[in-house]
Amino acid sequence: MIRPFVQGDSESHRRSAIRFAGILALGHIAMAGFFVALIHQVGSVTAAYLPRDTAIAICVAATLIAIGVDFHAIRNNTYSIGLKRQTAKSLAHQEGRPWWLTPLMWGLDTGMIWSTFRVSCTSWVLLLSALLNVAPQWSGLVYGLSFGVPLLAVVIMENLAKSTESAMPGMLRIVQATGLTLLAALPAALILSVYANT
Repeated sequence: MIRPFVQGDSESHRRSAIRFAGILALGHIAMAGFFVALIHQVGSVTAAYLPRDTAIAICVAATLIAIGVDFHAIRNNTYSIGLKRQTAKSLAHQEGRPWWLTPLMWGLDTGMIWSTFRVSCTSWVLLLSALLNVAPQWSGLVYGLSFGVPLLAVVIMENLAKSTESAMPGMLRIVQATGLTLLAALPAALILSVYANT
């Protein structure tokens, strides 16, 4: 987790924590924007042969499945479906490396969506929606901003630095519940978009 890099009470450590979170957020936003746009472009080849109503129905079904998966993860106090790995923290402690390399690599890694822990299936629904050209090409930027801006805000407000390790599962549940809420709203939005276009 990010906590060891953003904890501390000294003024210099607080500035370092903000810089760390800022570079991580920028890397995440840039990679999420690029990766989702790339998936959208790849999907444009096959989306031309798939009726829009069918693509939306597939996204609605995937969203309903994702809601079940996320609800199960919350009940079992675990992460959602995804690789159980992340950028090595030891990268920050290797001599001769610039200070910004670890947060940049961490941000790029998390922004790639599929390559690390997932708190919610929202990420997978986004990728599927982009592949089917239901989500717009720029939706990865929104996804990235929805992670990066709150992260930076939390670090700036020192909430993350003041919380204890035992408080982390509570934060995880809050993020998962937020993702679950967004997933629950998505099918209605997709169905409404079908009727709005008819």
